[in-house]
Amino acid sequence: MAKIVSFAPHSAIWRHAFPEALVAEAFEQAGHDVFYVTCGEQLQGYCVAMRAHGLKATADSTEKQRICKQCRASADVIKTSFGFRGCDLSQKLSPAEVREAERIVAEVRQDDFLELRVAGLEIGRLALYELLLEHKKLDLNFSPSEWEQYLGMLRNALYALFAGSRILDEERPDKVIVYNSLYSVNRVFVELAKSRGIPEFFLHAGGNLSDRLQTLMFGRSSTFHFMKSVIRRWDAFRDVPLPASALAYVTEHFLTLFEGRNAFAYSAPAQRAAVDVRDYFGVRADQKLLVATMSSYDERFAGETVGALPSDYALVFPRQLDWIKQLIAFAKQRPDLALVIRVHPREFPNKREGVKSEHASLLERELVDLPGNVKVNWPTDQLSLYDLAEHTDVFLSAWSSVGKEMALLGRPVVIYSPDLVLYPADLNYVGTTQEEYFRQIEQALQDGWSLENVRKAYRWYFLEFGAATVNIADSFSFSERPSKNLLRRIRHSLESRFAPSTRMRTDCRRRSRRLKAAEVLDAVLREDADSPLSIGAPPPLPQASLEDETRALKAELGRLYRALYGDRPPVQEGRALSACLRSVAFEKVGQR
Repeated sequence: MAKIVSFAPHSAIWRHAFPEALVAEAFEQAGHDVFYVTCGEQLQGYCVAMRAHGLKATADSTEKQRICKQCRASADVIKTSFGFRGCDLSQKLSPAEVREAERIVAEVRQDDFLELRVAGLEIGRLALYELLLEHKKLDLNFSPSEWEQYLGMLRNALYALFAGSRILDEERPDKVIVYNSLYSVNRVFVELAKSRGIPEFFLHAGGNLSDRLQTLMFGRSSTFHFMKSVIRRWDAFRDVPLPASALAYVTEHFLTLFEGRNAFAYSAPAQRAAVDVRDYFGVRADQKLLVATMSSYDERFAGETVGALPSDYALVFPRQLDWIKQLIAFAKQRPDLALVIRVHPREFPNKREGVKSEHASLLERELVDLPGNVKVNWPTDQLSLYDLAEHTDVFLSAWSSVGKEMALLGRPVVIYSPDLVLYPADLNYVGTTQEEYFRQIEQALQDGWSLENVRKAYRWYFLEFGAATVNIADSFSFSERPSKNLLRRIRHSLESRFAPSTRMRTDCRRRSRRLKAAEVLDAVLREDADSPLSIGAPPPLPQASLEDETRALKAELGRLYRALYGDRPPVQEGRALSACLRSVAFEKVGQR
């Protein structure tokens, strides 16, 4: 049996902390020895939990202390309910180490912080992650307030380094587990473990927005590594037909996306009233429409900067702006085409972040004086991606999830960066040279909408959302969908702010005696596997006949159609997405 350190200093994020505790309990029940590490208010300057509760680094100390108090209360509920052996970070830091952290923070400078190494770790680099995301940075030039925030994060990273070293020395674990290994203090602990040859594991909520918190990714390293490992398993599952229940589960994700209310759904909601985007952008009836969907840079930049993602890919278009400029030149020579450039909504203030990215400012300066058949779709237009999908002939994507979303709706998508996308590149058309890329655009225009694109994308989504994750719904029922009942929303808000422990104790009391996913979790741990798909006997994928799958696919396309278009009169134009979906979903028995 293994000794495991579960490094869990962000207890105030209950939707992370409780699943984390459920997994730790499953390992204890399997006979492993779990040591559970919480914060103890050591990260009180500013931490991930404070940001998750809507606080800025400049927030008043009283507000920060409120989150610290909630974090300690959450940790106490977990320790009492689950009976974990463990400690707080604050208990493992000596006064001398606190002084040493302050000395390092006082001496670091903006011109050399990236080179800062302590105990063999690139601590200056590892402390950056949340700062780069929060401020949507494209470079490492910081304003005075950003620099002050960085110094606070560096201080926390040093606390994690010093306390984490002592914990690993004393406990000598065989494995370590964190929730989201990209958070800076978690990453420091993970890198400490790796430097000692200790296998590291991460947890993260699943990707299906309809039940995101009821599923977990669990495996080695990080979410990026996890997704690449799942992609490597695609060949074994690509040709496996799925039953109706599996397809319906994928559809639930899209129905949530269409609502546009989830914090992770960046597009405006699908509109029931018809929006003629061709008219909106002045696209002539004889022109085919290309939509280039840009990706936000900051997540990629943050991952590359802290070493969680490689940065040495050879891309035919080194920057997205290079790609866009080539597309503009292409469209200028093709009056039979119209090009709409869709700037990613995350580049501007949105439901999750109130910051405008540096890349957005660059695009505002560059995307001017365009040819007559090239337009820009800014987030302020409040157009849904699904409004665009109705009349778009071909989507063009860098590495956005749009590539798989539009494939599921049957629209052809052309990409130039197969190594960057976190889904199988064969869901799209791929061009890795300029000549091939523009040839693939022509091919996609010729091929048009495809039911087989839909089929393949549904299979991938179920592999990603279902087969590759573990389900904890038997112990955690928290929903991110806002209640339609106003009184319930008010009660939940008041309870979350003034009596959060009520919900926590209820969750602990209602949890199952043993997680149904316990055996899969244990197998991943024992085999040091990348994901549940990588263990010796991975969970079987549900199967059906091709005919059954086709019949079920048509039913799911009907659900998608009704969610997108409701009772809107049918569109007669054959290339419209609604016409394509309707022709398959509601075709008469015996056709096709």
